[in-house]
Amino acid sequence: MLTRIQNGPPLTQVLPPINTIMAFSILQTTTDEVSTKTSPSSKAATPVKKRRIELSPFPNHVNTGIRLDEFLSSTASSSSKSKFTANANEEHGTPMIIRGRIVSVEDHGCIVDLGGVLLTSTGEKAKAFLKFENIEDDYEIVDDEEQDDHDEDDVMKDDVEDANGAENNPMDIEKSPSKSEGSKRLLNKHRVFDFAILPPQTSGGGTLSILQLSLPSTSTLATFRTTSEMVPSLSSLVPGMLMKVQVEQHAKNGMCVSFMKGVYRGALDEDHLGGWRGCEEKKKKGLGVSDSKDDPNMWWKSVFRGKHAKFSARIIAVDAATKIVRLSLNAHILSLRGEYASFPLPVGTVVQNAQVIRVDPGIGALLALPPSETSPDDDAASSRSDRISHIIQLDKDLSNNLMSNSEYKAASKVLTAYVHISKSIDPENNKSNKKGKQQIKQRTPEALFARHFSINARIKSLRILSTTNLIDGIASCATAKSIVNAHVLTHEDVVPGKIYRNVPVIQLLNGGGVLVDLGLGTKGIIPSMHLFDKASHGNPDAGGDAVLSGYRQKIRQAKYKEGSLVDVRCLTADPVSRQCILTAKKTLLTTDIENPIVEYAPLCFDVGRVAAGFLSKVDEWGVTVTFYNNVHGRVPSRRLAAELGVEDPRMNYNIGDVVAARVVDCSKRRHKEENGGYYYQLELSLKTVVDTSEKPADAQETKNSFSAGEMDSTAVPLAAGSILMPKRMKVLQLVNSLHKSDGTFLPGYGVVSIKSKFLTGVTSKSDSVECKLSFDQLMDSYGDELSSSPVELDSIAQKELKVGKRIDKEGLILSVPNGGEPIISLRPSLINTIRNEASSTDDFSIVCPSPSSNLFMGAYVRGYVARKDERFGSFVRFLNGLTGLIPKLKKGLDERLYETILCKVTALDITSSPPKILLKKVSENEVSKKKKKVESRNKGSNVPHLQVKVGDLVGDVKVMDINFARAKVQLIDKAFTGANVRARIHVTMADPIAKKPKLSKQEKKAKEENKIGTSHPFYSWRAGDIIKGVRCVAVDSRDGVSFIELANRSEKSDINSFSPLIVSDPSRLPPGSLVHTIITSISTSSPHHGVWVQVCPGISGFIPSLELSSDPDVLNDIESNYKVGTRLACCVMEKSNPEKTPLRHQLQRDDHDVNEEDLNPLELSVFRAGEPSRVKQGVFKPTKPQRGDVVVGRINKKLRVLGPPALMLNLRGTFIGRCCITELHDMDDWANMPLGKDSSNDATSSSNEVQRVVSDSEADLSNNENEDDDDDDESRSEGKTKREIQEEYPDGKFVRCRVLGCAKAKGAVELSLRDSRLEGDLEEDYIPEPNDMTHAYVISTTKKGCFVRISRSVEGRVILKELSDDFIPNPIVMFPPGRLVVGKVKGVKKYDGKQKGNRGLVATVDIDMRESVLLSSSDRITLDDIQENSKYTGVVTRVESYGVFVRIENSDISGLAHVSECSDSYVKNIFDLYNPGDLVKVMVIKFDKEEKRLGFSLKASNFVDDDDSDDDSSSNEEYSSEEDSDGNDDEGVKDAMDESSDGEFDADSDDENFVAKMALKMEKAGDVDSDDDSDNSDDSSVDSDDSSESDEKFRGERSEGSLPQAMDINVGFDWGSTKKPTSAIKLAESSDDESTDSSSDSSDDISEDEDTGFKSSHKARKKAAAKRREEEEISRREAALADGTADENPETAADFERLVASNPNSSEVWIKYMAFHLSLADIDSARNVANRAFDRIEFRQEGEKLNVWTALLTLELKYGTDKSLQETIDRASQHNNPKQVYLRVCEMLDKAVEAASSSVGSSDLEATTNRADAMFNTMCKKFKSKKTVWIAHFKYLLKSSRHEEAHALLKRSLQSLPPYKHVETMSKFAQMEFELGSPERGRTIFNALLENNPKRMDLLFVNIDKEVKNGDIDKARALFDSVVNPVSKDRKQNFKFKDKQMKSLFKKWYRIEEEHGDDTTRERVKEEARNFVVKSKSR
Repeated sequence: MLTRIQNGPPLTQVLPPINTIMAFSILQTTTDEVSTKTSPSSKAATPVKKRRIELSPFPNHVNTGIRLDEFLSSTASSSSKSKFTANANEEHGTPMIIRGRIVSVEDHGCIVDLGGVLLTSTGEKAKAFLKFENIEDDYEIVDDEEQDDHDEDDVMKDDVEDANGAENNPMDIEKSPSKSEGSKRLLNKHRVFDFAILPPQTSGGGTLSILQLSLPSTSTLATFRTTSEMVPSLSSLVPGMLMKVQVEQHAKNGMCVSFMKGVYRGALDEDHLGGWRGCEEKKKKGLGVSDSKDDPNMWWKSVFRGKHAKFSARIIAVDAATKIVRLSLNAHILSLRGEYASFPLPVGTVVQNAQVIRVDPGIGALLALPPSETSPDDDAASSRSDRISHIIQLDKDLSNNLMSNSEYKAASKVLTAYVHISKSIDPENNKSNKKGKQQIKQRTPEALFARHFSINARIKSLRILSTTNLIDGIASCATAKSIVNAHVLTHEDVVPGKIYRNVPVIQLLNGGGVLVDLGLGTKGIIPSMHLFDKASHGNPDAGGDAVLSGYRQKIRQAKYKEGSLVDVRCLTADPVSRQCILTAKKTLLTTDIENPIVEYAPLCFDVGRVAAGFLSKVDEWGVTVTFYNNVHGRVPSRRLAAELGVEDPRMNYNIGDVVAARVVDCSKRRHKEENGGYYYQLELSLKTVVDTSEKPADAQETKNSFSAGEMDSTAVPLAAGSILMPKRMKVLQLVNSLHKSDGTFLPGYGVVSIKSKFLTGVTSKSDSVECKLSFDQLMDSYGDELSSSPVELDSIAQKELKVGKRIDKEGLILSVPNGGEPIISLRPSLINTIRNEASSTDDFSIVCPSPSSNLFMGAYVRGYVARKDERFGSFVRFLNGLTGLIPKLKKGLDERLYETILCKVTALDITSSPPKILLKKVSENEVSKKKKKVESRNKGSNVPHLQVKVGDLVGDVKVMDINFARAKVQLIDKAFTGANVRARIHVTMADPIAKKPKLSKQEKKAKEENKIGTSHPFYSWRAGDIIKGVRCVAVDSRDGVSFIELANRSEKSDINSFSPLIVSDPSRLPPGSLVHTIITSISTSSPHHGVWVQVCPGISGFIPSLELSSDPDVLNDIESNYKVGTRLACCVMEKSNPEKTPLRHQLQRDDHDVNEEDLNPLELSVFRAGEPSRVKQGVFKPTKPQRGDVVVGRINKKLRVLGPPALMLNLRGTFIGRCCITELHDMDDWANMPLGKDSSNDATSSSNEVQRVVSDSEADLSNNENEDDDDDDESRSEGKTKREIQEEYPDGKFVRCRVLGCAKAKGAVELSLRDSRLEGDLEEDYIPEPNDMTHAYVISTTKKGCFVRISRSVEGRVILKELSDDFIPNPIVMFPPGRLVVGKVKGVKKYDGKQKGNRGLVATVDIDMRESVLLSSSDRITLDDIQENSKYTGVVTRVESYGVFVRIENSDISGLAHVSECSDSYVKNIFDLYNPGDLVKVMVIKFDKEEKRLGFSLKASNFVDDDDSDDDSSSNEEYSSEEDSDGNDDEGVKDAMDESSDGEFDADSDDENFVAKMALKMEKAGDVDSDDDSDNSDDSSVDSDDSSESDEKFRGERSEGSLPQAMDINVGFDWGSTKKPTSAIKLAESSDDESTDSSSDSSDDISEDEDTGFKSSHKARKKAAAKRREEEEISRREAALADGTADENPETAADFERLVASNPNSSEVWIKYMAFHLSLADIDSARNVANRAFDRIEFRQEGEKLNVWTALLTLELKYGTDKSLQETIDRASQHNNPKQVYLRVCEMLDKAVEAASSSVGSSDLEATTNRADAMFNTMCKKFKSKKTVWIAHFKYLLKSSRHEEAHALLKRSLQSLPPYKHVETMSKFAQMEFELGSPERGRTIFNALLENNPKRMDLLFVNIDKEVKNGDIDKARALFDSVVNPVSKDRKQNFKFKDKQMKSLFKKWYRIEEEHGDDTTRERVKEEARNFVVKSKSR
């Protein structure tokens, strides 16, 4: 047995795939007593024991004793001559196979553990590594850490299933590769494999340190033969080794062989010779002959002789103690493929005519199966032949050539099975006696066995019992007739639904059941309920046989007596629990014999099937019918009532009854739980005979089955409002009311059934429709009691409704929910209202409305109170769920629940669906009175009847009143005299008067107030005007008043001959309708940018701005171009988003308007009205723009930018456009930051200045011009550009653009704003070639580099070092998105569109943006051009204390000039001599071509003989430096900044010491030049305003060639933007002066003699000052070294090295050394110093080491990453106390949080806090049993004022800490509460501690000290007093301290009073002490 190691990985992550043959080591064998067996004869319990063998596959067990010294020495000597191959015949080329376990998976391979394999005899253990390239098969790296136990179990289960499948189909191996061959190798930690050792690669006798392994395939591994060098001893033999053996002797049970040149001996058992051969009949006479030569059973003796006496066999077992070695020739063992061991016949197969080939007396016999039986079908025979072919090939590969022997080949094809003597023959006494009781089974006599099982005897039949003996490949079988003829062998063979005949009864159970034997001990139970068809009606609670009646008990004992044979049928079988439930019901035994119901799935396609089952559950809700294999379905009680009239199933059915059920439906559903599986739901019916005459096939047959008159009188639509006749509803079920948790209840309901023939519009095929009749729908009124209890409601329902009976009342279909059951009501008032609704047409008619009804204000409606809410009022329900509200203010809460009431509509909102209604309760009398009043008024008046129709000409009208929306008019025709008429002309129906009169000021003011402009149709109208030729367009009559809508528009005045239009519903204007509209308002807000229009009265519309015009200039000034009141011709469009309706502009309303407000506005388009062809084609919504279209878009900066930087635009419809930043302008007009600067990038003014500086630089490089421009002009032009950016692309601007295509991201349309594109150029931009100069826009910038976009389909990248020649402290700020840059193309990668992940790009390029590259010529200097002693011009890139780094001009080559090579004289301070950016000359003095390192020399003596040196060079340098000092005031600042970025200052501009360090450096520079000429001081005070003039002069002189062309490292720097400090000027001059001093004396003399316009006295003074300073520095340094004071303030790395050498154990020195490197911004060097310190400090100095670790952690915390910090923490924890390490890290993070919170405007407080929280949580989790970590966490939280979190953490800590630490922890927390939190909470904690620990005086003293420190001296006195004078006895008993302790208490009290008290309090302490002494003596 192989078990999982405790806390180890699961076996699926350790073992190779299934069917892999490998060696295991036996750990131990144990014998466990698993059960006891009682013998019937002796009645004594016999223990049953089970042997268990524990195995291990791990190399530390399998490789025990293996040594590699001889193997490695032999392979090392022959490795140069031959390679390891798979050919086993090459003796010196065979690799050694060894077991290994993967320890970890690395980048290039796996580290493998060999389990202690020894390399030499001295005990050196081997280490191994497996490269990925040495794996023969495909492999896959698996992260096993992410697998959980659930997945492991699933994988193991799958493997077991695959194994079973392979066992049942063993011949399918070749057709589908096995897992071990065809699948990938899974490489993960802990995985075990058999590896091959590769030859060692040592030379010169070197020692091998790591073994190189390979992982061969199974087929290759099978051919590796073991040589003598691999097994120097017997203990080195491992199972699985392939050996070349020699037959020594033949034995009766096998052969004895030798191997390894006769050193070792082994044996091949008969079972492992690779085959079997039966004896012939003619050789039977030879039985019993003693001469082995004539023994016919030893067939191998004639095979393994001669040339076949030598062959390859594999070791299968090694016992070093007994020196027993077992080998095998079986095919599956030789090939290491376990699938070949599978037996071809499944378990249970009966084989005829087998032959005995071996007899083991007293044990059993081996039988050879006939060939005809081993291949039952053609597929198996074909697979078996393929297997034989593979065995033949393997025989050739191993050079065995055994298959060439015909006898062996025939023997290899024979299959065998072994029969044990106990399963061979049924003894006669095993049969039942006359009484039916079975006798005790006895052992088969050996003589009887020998008589039947002799050699070559034929066995009539056998049955395969097991095929699990995979190693030997022999099956287990039985020949006893009882087993061969048995029904089943195991519980796995039991089939649900199958009938088993003549099964013997074993026992009658006490519970009433019967136990039967299905065969071979497989038992089944017949429960008592399954003994008879009809269930017993006994008392189920009596138990046992009492459930059966007396008569049935007699039948049971007679029919099912022990030994009798019965017929049974399997109901369920569970092989896992070994349980089988049977039935003996006669009906179940005789029905559905061929096709029982055992699965759900087939029933889904077999609806209507009738089958027999039994009732397993009966309750009031229905019955459950169960079939076989636990397939069951439900018959609901409502179906029983509808089909069979069953009122209560419990009264008609019993559990166990056999019934015939019909399948109604079977559906597959998913569980509601998340990730739930599927299940089947089976619906049944006990009505097995369906009356097809009552169920027509379709609706047409339904109509044909009734006459026309009968259909009209009886059938009603299945819709809300239909009235049902009496006796049409049948009650199926009653469900009581449900109580809710809030005290309310849900009314119960009854399920009623209506025949489908009484309804029309029924879509289901059922013959009836089930409806729900709620208990609150039985009558009109229920009284007051129902609001609190549903008892009365249920009792009323039980009186009115009877299950199974029909309802003798009319019914009303109240609602028909979608997908639900129709709701029925029996309310008489509602039924009468529905019936009378159709006949009443006046305004006072009462209706029961539905959501589709045309309600209006003042309508009378009838409904019922469905719900009452204390917050709002009463909710009244109508048809189809329509609900209205009677507000609480209108006495809505006074209505009775479920009362039918009459209401009046007081408010109506029809914009929502369903509409919102406010109601008011009215009485019947009130309605009737109003109705009579109106009727009498109309009857008594002589008002003539108005005879006006729509379209009639009503003549002239007089204008009475005007507002924006309408003009009220009066009909002046005589025909309308005396008529009750109200007329108006709506603004949409009006035309302006031809003659416009002159308006007065008052009239103009009135027009302005009503917003009637000059474009409005009513502008020329005035009250009193006569309008002629008016027509009627609409008429409405309400309350006896006629409302007429008029129009004066004529057809001639219509635009495009549109006629006047008036509709009541927008749905009557389908898409495509052409309408005239009036602009009512202009909307300029996003997203509804456009105009609101009025189509007709009550119908409004909205025209988006993009549907108005194609001219962006018009749209940008929409208010000026579209005046309110203007008439527009529009086309109705389809709604783009029907669910989202924009806000409406509501016009002024009057009494003509029926609805409260207009309906949903229309979406209109002016564009489409001007495209008749589109209208004819039926295109009524904007289509997606196509490539080449010119469209108008609106800039929307609120949209999420796709592929930034880009401009997002809204197009017509809902389409979105994207314009890449490269498509805003033509490439020649590209500008910097065209979209503006993102707000996230706006930092300080300094960062903005840097941004502007670099942008100008790039502009200069790209244009190569404007060098003569004035700085002020540049500043002005730049400022203008920023203003233009803000004005060019503002949010909401309309622009014209060209469509380029559809983008990849979310269907956005690619657009372009280029002028060339608008003119028709759609060609893609040119793809740059290598070495091309190109412009690009920055996409994004990271710490690794910059990504740029050259065009919309070409992007590029620039690595960090190629962004600039100078150091860039913050590239993200320097290169924000949208910045225009220029660079040179290094390489281009083009795509053909087939590659994945290119994001639609056609090419990507690599770009170099360094100025040196951009300005360099094509002939750049390379390393191949460098020669020693050659001289070049270069630029200083960095200055360090040890030397200067210089980059050669026109190249990328840099080198180091050591400080000793920087000058011919002593260099005191190299930083004063050189600065980054200085132009220098270098000579190559060292060139290491392998390391590619250059050594330079800057000494002036090396350039004496140069043509361009000496006088000219020095004078020019001097001249240029002084010119720079005079003309460029910013040079000093630039030098200082360069030194701060590359020198000794920290490059971080946020460093708080940055300014101080800069000032100090400038001050030093000023001191150096204190002796300079006063002229220089005067020059330094030159104002920066003159800088541009001096720069101009300097550029002009440079252009003439008089000066050397030094590279300007800050091209484009805005020199006039900043004023230069005086100290900076001095610094620049000092640097130049000292660089001049470094030249030789001779050159100085020459420069003095040759007058070049400079004062010689000035030069002499400078030289003398420099020499004097140099001599003083040398003297100071020598004195410091002599007296030892130099070590007190080390300044160089050499000083620190001397210090650490003298005092290596001082952590202070090492930390200062680290700080020195950090001051130079050299973080890596600081880390190296720390690592050196760990090695140098002695191991005893743990504290010193911890200090250095703390310094290193501080460094990583500030400058490192999270990953490097965690790695350092892990390293520190390994070498120190981990708790102390984490405490120090948390302390640092605590200080970081404190610093971030104290700094004003800090943005990283949240990130720092999260980082600290994570580290504190990790620390507490790691050291949860240490109180120190919890206390530190408390302090951190309380300092941050996070008190609630601190209290929660205290509870967590007390759960994790041991109890004895609770007091100290709580005490610390209480002290911190006094200091950082609430003193009151601290007192509470201390009080609790003192009560639980009364003898802890230390807690009392701490509490007192905290009170005193907090200033509460009175509370401290109270604590003393509570101890000295306790109030209660309990208190006194608790604080019973010893006298010595009390003495300490009084001393402390007195000291406190001395400091904080007065004489009175001190005297009181003395008095209390005296009293205590007296009391103590008295005791």
